[in-house]
Amino acid sequence: MMNGEFGPIASAYHAFKGMVFDPSSKESLERLIAYLEAGENNDALLSEARRHLQAPMELECDFNRMCIGPTRLLVPPYESVHRASGRQINTDETVAVADFYQHIGLVIDEKLSEPADYIGNELEFLYCLEALAHEHQKQGNDDTVAELKALAGEFLDKHLGTWYQAFTDGMCEHAELEFWRLYATALSEFLSSRITH
Repeated sequence: MMNGEFGPIASAYHAFKGMVFDPSSKESLERLIAYLEAGENNDALLSEARRHLQAPMELECDFNRMCIGPTRLLVPPYESVHRASGRQINTDETVAVADFYQHIGLVIDEKLSEPADYIGNELEFLYCLEALAHEHQKQGNDDTVAELKALAGEFLDKHLGTWYQAFTDGMCEHAELEFWRLYATALSEFLSSRITH
């Protein structure tokens, strides 16, 4: 359940992305709880996550209201909307993000309804980079580790780092549930720490 074998940074990406891919999944909540219990000093979010464990559908309803629709998106979870004029999705930014994924052979499944620049996909990519780097570190492939870390840094600089703050600020503003405000703050702090590394 917990991908701790890839280290704490991969565990964080895994925990955060799970909540935007499947907010009503008990497994997603359990992964977030395990990450928080493993040393992330965030008792308020941990408490809220535990509180929703028995009835997580409320989390999905609030997330969908903010980020999915059916009405105007209060908190667009797409990089292209934040970076293009006119709140468009599937722009050149989306293509540029997909191009990054191809560096490590990741391709967005056409059957999935979310474009490459969905927040969950961007977090998933960074998780994959961190997991790969961890595996190469164990094998002593220092050059490959350095390349993967550089790719993650470049992706944060050019993509997720340019818009995550607008996303997390929007969640803090529009969430009805305290869980999502705390989640957004924790995600923002984590990504900010990654950008300064």
